[in-house]
Amino acid sequence: MAKGRSRDGWWARLCHGARVVWRFRYHLLCAAVALGLWESALIKPFRVFVVMVHEVCHAAAALLTGGEVIEMRTAWNESGHTISSGGIVPIICSAGYLGSALLGALLIWSGALPQLQRISLLVVGATTMGMTMSYTPVGEGDFYLGIFGGLALMALAMHSRRTGEAGSVWLGVMLCIYSLFDFLTDLWSYAEFTDAGILARHWGIPWLAYPIAITWSVVSIWVMIRAMSALVRHEAAS
Repeated sequence: MAKGRSRDGWWARLCHGARVVWRFRYHLLCAAVALGLWESALIKPFRVFVVMVHEVCHAAAALLTGGEVIEMRTAWNESGHTISSGGIVPIICSAGYLGSALLGALLIWSGALPQLQRISLLVVGATTMGMTMSYTPVGEGDFYLGIFGGLALMALAMHSRRTGEAGSVWLGVMLCIYSLFDFLTDLWSYAEFTDAGILARHWGIPWLAYPIAITWSVVSIWVMIRAMSALVRHEAAS
């Protein structure tokens, strides 16, 4: 009798695990494709677009804290900058890395609420396009990337629930993966040359760059894990 119950419990856990894997098959496929082709020309435009989203987060933070955005640029080598004036500098500096990671977590977690997922994707697309039109020089490569990338996200969000989910999961996975790569490379190895270094110099304490980078990394990774765990729990309960 005890063995029967044990087998039933094992089988139930196995079935539950299989259902979870099946539910997140698209997330896993996106992650596998992105990681497998990370250095390829196929993934390169998406990596550059994720950097653009990073810069959009800086620009949005500047505007929301009362500042002014002067220029927003993204280069093909995956570097970028947002020049702003005024606003709350700690929030503006933190918005790039934290904003990208949090946005990726939101796009993944919102799979529990498909309508919110589509709205989130629509807002990201519209904001990216609007910021690009306002602060990136017309005719430059990053100008066209921002316009067409933003339009593509909006089209996916408005076309159907399925395309909205596909676009949200792909962008969410890319944002999370890129954030993790940033934490393992730039923030940990070259913090003084990143947004963390800019914030540390703003406070007049250059050595704070690494503690700031570590804090951003821990907070972002924790939020991404929590978002994924919450979605798994939601699926298990449904």
